[in-house]
Parts: sequence; structure tokens; C-alpha cells
Amino acid sequence: MIEGLSPAQTGTLTVINQCASALSFIGTFFIVMCYVLFKDLRSFAFKLVFYLSLSDMLASLFNMLGNPGEGFLCYAQGYSSQFFSIASFLWTTTISFTLHRAAVKHKTDVEGFGAIFHAYVWGTSLVMTIIPLIGNDYGPAGAWCWVQSETTAGKVLRFMTFYLPLWGAILFNGIAYFQIIRVINNATSMAAELSDRQLQVQTRVDMKAMCSLA
Repeated sequence: MIEGLSPAQTGTLTVINQCASALSFIGTFFIVMCYVLFKDLRSFAFKLVFYLSLSDMLASLFNMLGNPGEGFLCYAQGYSSQFFSIASFLWTTTISFTLHRAAVKHKTDVEGFGAIFHAYVWGTSLVMTIIPLIGNDYGPAGAWCWVQSETTAGKVLRFMTFYLPLWGAILFNGIAYFQIIRVINNATSMAAELSDRQLQVQTRVDMKAMCSLA
């Protein structure tokens, strides 16, 4: 049971998590199937979306188990939700990196990073999943099974192996998208100025033509 919550409140939280996970599973399953069925969608950019969706789908699948209690399913949920949740938000950083490299750096070599992306995402996720496993820190964690936080060590493990990478990804994505948006806004402003200049030139030409007819 989660500290500060009654068993009924914990049960409600479990149901909410299951419902949200079910909706997430349906949405990501649709994206995965689109990638599998339609070969025209298998561009490098959509591959990143596919792996993001696949990770999210598998994380949602295990979260749909609710609160299995003790036993194999509990540990399976703990390991899998940790691994695939981390993989999910790490794939978002590969997408922002790709967009940043193309829009800000004006590089077209992003497809060459495919193997590096896989090593980075799956490798980091695996390491962050194994670390709590060393101390047998997976188990019932309130409304579901995850890294237990009854002890200070458990709370530190949660922070170091999940929340720290999560906030790092959020910070990286925020900086990347800020720069991307700034570049797009600058390009839009330049295009608007160029259009205005062309309009002014055309207006002058038309005025001269009208004056010559007067």
C-alpha cells in the first residue's frame, strides 16, 4: 500500500493506471501495426516513432496487469515497466536529436545514427533495469509492482535509475525543441520579409506602368 493512501484509494489508483495503460496500448498498437502493414511508412523518421511506440506499448501491456502482488507476475511487471518505460522516453531524445541535427545543424547524415540509437536506448534501459535487480529491490510498490521505496536505498534507486534519466531526457528535449522552434521562426520571418519585398517591388513596377499610361 502507498504511504498516506487507504487500501481503497490504492485500489482506485491501480484501476486508473490500468485504464490509462489500456488506452496507451490501443494507440501505440495502432501505430505499430501501421508500420508493419504499410511499407511506405518505413522511413528512418517513422522507424524512430515505431520503436518509441513499441516500447510504450510493451510498458503499457505490463502495466495493465494492475497490482499482481507477490510472485512471478509482480517481478515481470517491475522489470518490464522499468525497462520499457525508460526505453520509451529515451527514444523521444533520439527523435529530438534527429530533428535538431536536420533543422539546426543542417545535416543529412541522421540515418547513420541508427545503430548508435539502438545501443544507447536499449543499453541504457538494460543497465537502469539491472541495477535495482542486483539488490533485489523489485517487488510490490503500492498500486503496482516496481522498484520498492520503503527504504532510503529504494528511494535513491528510483531516483537514480528512473527519474534522473527521465528529467535528463525532458531537459534535452526542451533545449533541442527550443532551438528547432527558433530556427523555424527565423526562417518564417525571413520568408515573410522576402515576400513583402517582392510585393513592394511588384507594386512599384505596376505604379510605373500605370504612370506611363497616364
